[in-house]
Amino acid sequence: MTATTTTKSVTVYWFRNALRLHDNPSLLHAVQESSSHSGTQTLCPLYIVDPKFPFAQTHKRSVGPIRANFVLESLRDLDNSLNGLGSKLFVMRGDPREVLPTVISSLRRCNESGNDDVHINLVYEKECAEPIRAMDSEVLGAVRKLKIPELTIKSFDTHSLFEMEHYLAKCKNGMAPSTMTVFRKLFSSMGDVPTEVETVSACAKAPDLSSTLPANLLSSLSFTKESSSIAGTSLFDVPRLEDLGYDEKSCEMIRKESDCKFIGGEKEAIKLLDQMKQRKRWVADFEKPKTKPNALVPDTTGLSAYVKHGCLSARVFYHALSDIYELYPKHTQPPVSLHGQLLWREFNYLTGYSTPNFDKMVGNPIARQIPWDDDPEVLAAWRDARTGYPFIDAIMTQLKETGWIHHLARHAAACFLTRGDLWQSWERGAEVFEERLIDADWSINNFNWQWLSCTAHFYQYFRCYSPVAFGKKTDPNGDYIRKWLPHLRKLPAKYIYEPWKAPLSVQEACGVVIGTDYPAPIVDHQSVSKGNMGRMKEAYDAHKMSQAGNAASETSRQRTVVSGSGNTTSKRRKRNL
Repeated sequence: MTATTTTKSVTVYWFRNALRLHDNPSLLHAVQESSSHSGTQTLCPLYIVDPKFPFAQTHKRSVGPIRANFVLESLRDLDNSLNGLGSKLFVMRGDPREVLPTVISSLRRCNESGNDDVHINLVYEKECAEPIRAMDSEVLGAVRKLKIPELTIKSFDTHSLFEMEHYLAKCKNGMAPSTMTVFRKLFSSMGDVPTEVETVSACAKAPDLSSTLPANLLSSLSFTKESSSIAGTSLFDVPRLEDLGYDEKSCEMIRKESDCKFIGGEKEAIKLLDQMKQRKRWVADFEKPKTKPNALVPDTTGLSAYVKHGCLSARVFYHALSDIYELYPKHTQPPVSLHGQLLWREFNYLTGYSTPNFDKMVGNPIARQIPWDDDPEVLAAWRDARTGYPFIDAIMTQLKETGWIHHLARHAAACFLTRGDLWQSWERGAEVFEERLIDADWSINNFNWQWLSCTAHFYQYFRCYSPVAFGKKTDPNGDYIRKWLPHLRKLPAKYIYEPWKAPLSVQEACGVVIGTDYPAPIVDHQSVSKGNMGRMKEAYDAHKMSQAGNAASETSRQRTVVSGSGNTTSKRRKRNL
């Protein structure tokens, strides 16, 4: 008598972004796959945190406590949603190159018995950022080394409106367009943005990892313990900030005293989206350049962090805007509209996806080679809000304390660090923003730093943000400065942007003596910005000469090849006579 063979299906869904149940094609596929086999089905929702570099985008570059806290809140919200479906999010500690193969191997081994066939499915959403793609390649390579015969790996490129490879199929030489105007034509050629998929509303049972994994792995892979003194915790729960080496109390204090709360999670994202949808006229009239860099509370949608981490689907956001635009035929258009902001995201993603060494100057084919200075003390003064320019220091203080600054404030701070005043490399500034911004997105961050430093994408280096005049346009009284630099709040509006111009008697009366209570300007903007324009011209001239030399060399090479080919043909003909 032949033994009956049954099939056990074990699906591992590997979360990174896409921290939501709504419009999540990869998660929906995992749910459907885990229930498509006859026999026993198991779905293991998994999130891995490397405690050495939590939530890093660039390898070995940790994020600040504010973004770390946002991600942890998003994970708790996701876990609560999965609990409502009878499942659980398993948060594990360690290097994903080691953790994922270990979990898959253990799940397969535990489910093997008798004549049972065990089919393992690994499902995840792709990332377009090069450092994460490189890490993914190593992780998947480690999984494949297990040589599991019944292993299926499925990925989805759904963090953007369209798949990156679908864009590239329409691009000349497989490279992203060089301008937004050309990209808009490319975007229009892609057809309609796909509609969202159904919300995940059911899950196969989660595995009992406490009996699946060996005791030593239970201890090493879980941040939390069954016997924890913290009420209500169990194995593989979402860790606390302290578990990752952050100071949770300071993060709580920052949020308590800030108007920029940015609570992580899908529920908060949907709430903010619903609030935006109530402001239909505002959405229809939105123009990004007309928003205020120094508004006391965010005067944009505030959804960037939620879209970046996948708490909100970009497609749901796009279609919500489309519904409003239908009501207002004279709505604003890309690139300044809210649709335009999503198009900028796509453009940045595609550029980062198709450009080698995109986060570097050297080896980056679209980056001008500019001989930036390298002064750690100058960089630290900018990063720590000690430049002596109150508008810049207020921006950097808000960034440090909230994890968010307006996009035009980012422009002002980036220009000041690079070509405008301090002549430091955009790469160093991008590192600071990647650490501190709650919505830091590898492709967007590097694209914008290249743009503002006139390294790529934008080349009008003679247009420079003033650290004084630019802020005054929208906030002549300096209320933004008074909020983020309270020790300057007593200064008259006349001096709030340039306190070094205040008479000593005024400085003393306001408790702000320049050089003692607040630093003197790190540079003289008027003179140094003009000098930097000259340095940019020299770098651009050198770039033109280099390009001309490369073109001449290529022409000479081609002539040599043609000439050589002709001689070879002639010799062959002579031999054939």
